[in-house]
Amino acid sequence: MERNKFLVFCFAFVPGAGQMYLGMMKKGLAIMCLFWGVMAAAVMLGLGVLFLFLPVIWFYSFFDTFNSARYNADQRLQMDYKFWMDLKGGCWTPKMEGKAASKTPKFLGLGCILLGIYSLYETVIAPMFWYFNLPDWLFYFLERIPSLVVACAVIGFGVYLLNRGKTSKEMEDFVAYQEEHHE
Repeated sequence: MERNKFLVFCFAFVPGAGQMYLGMMKKGLAIMCLFWGVMAAAVMLGLGVLFLFLPVIWFYSFFDTFNSARYNADQRLQMDYKFWMDLKGGCWTPKMEGKAASKTPKFLGLGCILLGIYSLYETVIAPMFWYFNLPDWLFYFLERIPSLVVACAVIGFGVYLLNRGKTSKEMEDFVAYQEEHHE
């Protein structure tokens, strides 16, 4: 089914909506969740630096919509399925192979840890010097508990991703039983 080019153009302005209009629901939902997730994390953690990623996500979504529109419906469904399988399988960079692809979760985990530490510093540690007298400090700390919990969760997710790579390394060293070489 041929899609209306004007509607493709209109939906392309909303990250993920253009992909959804083209029938690529999983890819559109992933892009939409990424865009709004980055925005929510920037606001909740007080990290304005995360707003720098929003134009990158928006431009990717905008131009990917037009790139995907060139294909027919069956090809788009196959692309959407492959995208989902790659995403679900933890392969966020499907074109990378070998050592670089196996290190992707480690880099992402390290990035999460650094982001969490930075968030802890910005929202709890640095302002503590301004609010050093006890009643104000105690009030300030209690006010920042949600940011503290989110920052600790981000650090925990990063540690999980770093440890996840170790289990796959152990599996690479495992040698399967081969019947024809058995004596």
